[in-house]
Amino acid sequence: MRLGLIVTTVMLLTPVSLLGQDPVPSAEEIAKMRAAMPTRARVPAWKPRKLLVFSRSWGYKHTARPYGVKAFEIMARQTGAFEAVLAEDDDSLFEPANLKHFDAVVFNNTNEEIFLPEDFAKLSQDQQARARQRDERLKKSLADFIRNGGGLAVIHAGVASFAGWPEFGEIVGARFDNHPWGAGSTVVLRIEEPSHPLTAAFKEPFFIVTDEIYQVTSPYSRENLRILIGVDPGRTRTTLQQRELIHRRDGDFAMTWVKSYGKGRVFYCALGHQHELFWNPIVLQHYLDGVQFVLGDLKADMTPSAKK
Repeated sequence: MRLGLIVTTVMLLTPVSLLGQDPVPSAEEIAKMRAAMPTRARVPAWKPRKLLVFSRSWGYKHTARPYGVKAFEIMARQTGAFEAVLAEDDDSLFEPANLKHFDAVVFNNTNEEIFLPEDFAKLSQDQQARARQRDERLKKSLADFIRNGGGLAVIHAGVASFAGWPEFGEIVGARFDNHPWGAGSTVVLRIEEPSHPLTAAFKEPFFIVTDEIYQVTSPYSRENLRILIGVDPGRTRTTLQQRELIHRRDGDFAMTWVKSYGKGRVFYCALGHQHELFWNPIVLQHYLDGVQFVLGDLKADMTPSAKK
């Protein structure tokens, strides 16, 4: 099988982030990732695939981002399923002439308005106007890319990106609300679609996981999304403090779903806050399956749950 070539456009694994908060995966942690990573893809790529892994984040910057970057780098090398281009600062990759060379994009714990400069509020009016024009061009490029057959995989906080862009909510299928179960919370997930190709990593009907657990809001609807995995509220211990943060009264806390957008494919997985998830073999296989799905190699039903 073809070996995945890694083209690193931006070196992310620096000692600290701009805020001095990002840890560097240690040699021991990287070894755990390699040991837990699948050594082959679920299905062979029917042509060479190129994946853009974008990890820019403004505001709150998840320290798991460098772990995601390293995991996708190792995934490409060990499975040969795709070539990974790793980027944080180079958003020019979303220009139409550049984006067309990719098969899919991963938003690896991205957050907020990532096509605008982080210091946007401090820019002059002219600079802000130019930045907004560029922001709109890159957003249109991304939407057109997916609509015309590209893929998008969104990991954890990526659902909180582009809060000021209505179409992104329609592309992903939901908006971030909050996390009633904060970082380090243990919950029971129910595999809602055990026979679906993207849940093949889960051998049991329930999966106990420790992470930061989101709830999402409109435009979330089972009329539009194929829900694969969700929190089982009946089996999950929820404190009074956590209950006060819950806004959904339907007990519907989806964690993984797929959907179409035009001719494109979208995969969302809310897992990805805790560092140790990036050397969990079940989670890594689930990510790989989701990536192969958005790349176009792993075929999977996107019929919304309410319309099956």
